[in-house]
Amino acid sequence: VTPLNDELLKLIGTPKGDDPAKEKIFILPHKGTARKHLARWVKLTGITKHITWHCARHSFAVNLLNAGANIKTVSALLGHASIKMTEKYLHVVDALKQKAINSLGKTNFDTKDDED
Repeated sequence: VTPLNDELLKLIGTPKGDDPAKEKIFILPHKGTARKHLARWVKLTGITKHITWHCARHSFAVNLLNAGANIKTVSALLGHASIKMTEKYLHVVDALKQKAINSLGKTNFDTKDDED
């Protein structure tokens, strides 16, 4: 069971059953149902371009990684059998590499040769 935050619950609606932890977000008897829900969510967020299910999963993974989630967590959320399947999203996350380098802080030293 994956807990949902308040923003997700506003988008998809709050669970209505007696045990919200066991309630599914939606029943997917057909791919069209998933696309229908996705189209509604995209519209609610104000996104005007066409978003496929694959694009939505990719964006979800990349946004989590950019926000600092570790790859094992992202892999579990996507339902991947191994981290190797999730590693393909890392090439998009160059910003994390730059952030890591920038976290080293600044040094304050003079690069001129000392003249004693």
